Amino acid sequence: MNEFPDWDEVFTSAALDPTHWLDALRQLAEATGSSSGQLLGLGPLRANPFNLVSNFSPENISRSLTCGADKPEENFRIAAANAQIARGQYDQVLHEADYDAAVPHLRTRGYVDFCAEVDIPFGCQTNLVVDEHGLIGLAILRSQREGRSTREQRRVFAHASQAARRAVRLQERLENQQAKMLAGAFEAMTITAFVLNSQGKVTALTSGAEELVREGAIRLSGGQVDAAAQPLSLSQCIAALVAPNGIANVRCRIERPNGLPPLFFEGFRLPHYPWQFGQPPHAVLLSRKRSGDRAGISGLLSALYGLTTTEATIALRLLNGHSRTDIAASRGVSTDTLRGQIKTLLAKTDCANEAALMRLLAAITD
Repeated sequence: MNEFPDWDEVFTSAALDPTHWLDALRQLAEATGSSSGQLLGLGPLRANPFNLVSNFSPENISRSLTCGADKPEENFRIAAANAQIARGQYDQVLHEADYDAAVPHLRTRGYVDFCAEVDIPFGCQTNLVVDEHGLIGLAILRSQREGRSTREQRRVFAHASQAARRAVRLQERLENQQAKMLAGAFEAMTITAFVLNSQGKVTALTSGAEELVREGAIRLSGGQVDAAAQPLSLSQCIAALVAPNGIANVRCRIERPNGLPPLFFEGFRLPHYPWQFGQPPHAVLLSRKRSGDRAGISGLLSALYGLTTTEATIALRLLNGHSRTDIAASRGVSTDTLRGQIKTLLAKTDCANEAALMRLLAAITD
């Protein structure tokens, strides 16, 4: 009799330490005599789509997307799942017979041909989660040599999928609590902080942040935080952090009325991993003290305004009080050339003159 792993142990270990998911999928593939195990999350509202496949190259995962792997009208696996969901069946084990029924209705054969090329035409699958965000599915992928899945292999897969479903739900719930845990850590350090999800909405905040909202220095409505600030408004800073190809770090200054000192904030994009299923924190916005820190400012100016390294250096030297004559001499260019470079960087930063540029730079470097 075949000895199979304790699936609860295998998948719960992965939920508690997500770096183990690929190994869990490998064990599932081996137990069913298959080439690969797959776990994927997709859907228009899923914050972090993912596609984990054991024994499968990242290059082929990327290639699959160009062949319609993420489109139900081109991927027979998604098409088969959607057909079952339309019938009110959310967690059936689907297999090759369901794929055969779906293929004739596909818009193109791009994904079918891709599967033939990389030798994963067969397998079976089930949904682990189907909710308002989309779905999380589990599958095994089989080669021509391995053949179509057998009833016994599908029985093993179905048994393992029950443990995988529990593990995925556990991990989602743990990740959804990370924002509160992070806010608690900042609270303990008396740091004013807003914790943001991938849509830029506030999912947790510290008491210091709550006080700023109460006093009206910062607006918070429907999870969206905003305030007039330089060089970007608070909402623009957040948008820059959470954009798909956004920047990793941003700074801003918020002026306050009635002689109150300005507020200084710095935003950080947090690391994202392909095995995150829930709504883990995506970025944080932290209050900071005036520091005059110039390190990293050139890169930030390039990210925000598209300044070249030369233009960013010129801007910072102007901020430090260097004259145009000194800057031109140190760079070995004429004052006319420097004047043209300053004109270009003023246009890029949407500053009418050097005084406006100094105010913008001060908001970032103070």
